[in-house]
Amino acid sequence: MNKYCYSCGAENPEDAFWCKNCDMKLVQGVSEIQEITEKEPQKPQPVKQINYKSFRQYEKNAIRTFTIVFVISVMFIGVFLYFSVSQGYDFTGINCQINEDFWFEEEKIITDDGWTFTMEWVQDYTLDGIVLDLKTYNRYDSPYDPCNIFCPIDLLIGVDDVKENIQNYDYSISSFDNRKVCWYLASDEYGEYSYFKSHTGLNHIIPHNEEVLQELNNINVKDCVLIKGCLVNLYGTRGCERLFRSTDTHIGNYACEVILVDELIIE
Repeated sequence: MNKYCYSCGAENPEDAFWCKNCDMKLVQGVSEIQEITEKEPQKPQPVKQINYKSFRQYEKNAIRTFTIVFVISVMFIGVFLYFSVSQGYDFTGINCQINEDFWFEEEKIITDDGWTFTMEWVQDYTLDGIVLDLKTYNRYDSPYDPCNIFCPIDLLIGVDDVKENIQNYDYSISSFDNRKVCWYLASDEYGEYSYFKSHTGLNHIIPHNEEVLQELNNINVKDCVLIKGCLVNLYGTRGCERLFRSTDTHIGNYACEVILVDELIIE
C-alpha cells in the first residue's frame, strides 16, 4: 500500500521513510499515521520547470541591446569630443562687417550692442610667419565675449625656423577655444619643445579696414603671412560693465598679441 505525504500529498512507496517530492518525514508515530489516514490525500503539485531556451534568448537580447547602446554612446562621445576640440582646419570664414557690426571712431571701437572700447597704442608691430592653426569667433559664441564682434579670428603663428622648416616640427593642437590654444610636440626633446614654444604665438586679429577683413576670409593653415599694424590694449565699457584686454609685446609667451591690423599679405 502506497504512502501519501501529509505535507505535499505526493504518493510514495510503502517502505519509504522520506517523501521523494518534498523530503518530509513520512512516519513519526502512531498519532501521525492516524492523521494521515484521516486526511484526504492531496495530489502532488506540479514542479515549475525553468525554460532555459527562453532564458538564453532573453540573455542574448539583453547583451545585444547593451552592446548597441554602448557603441552608440561611444560614437556620440567621440563625435562630441571631435567637434568640441578644434582641429583648426574647419575654417568657416569671417561673418562680421565693418560699419555694421562695429566701427571705428578715432582711437575707439564701437559695437552695435553698446560696447565702447578705447584702444591704447602700445607699439608698432610687424609679424612675418606661418599660420600653424586658426580659429574664428562670432558674436553668438558661448560664453559671450564682446571682442568677438570686432576681433573675429585668432592666428597661431610660427616664426623663424618654425616658419622656414615647419616639416621638422611634428605638432598637434589639443584644444583651441575661448581665445586660448594648447598644443604639444610628438618629440620629447626639451630643446625642440623650448624652441617651438618661444617661436610661436597666438595673435588676436582686429581688422582696421575692409581690405584686411576681406583678406582674412582667404587665409588658411600653412599660409605664410605678413602682418603690419600695432599692438593695443583694450578698455571696454557698456553702462556699468567693464572689460580689459591687454596685449603681449613679443611672440612666444603665454600671453597673446592683440593686433590692430592695417595690412595683411598672404604670401
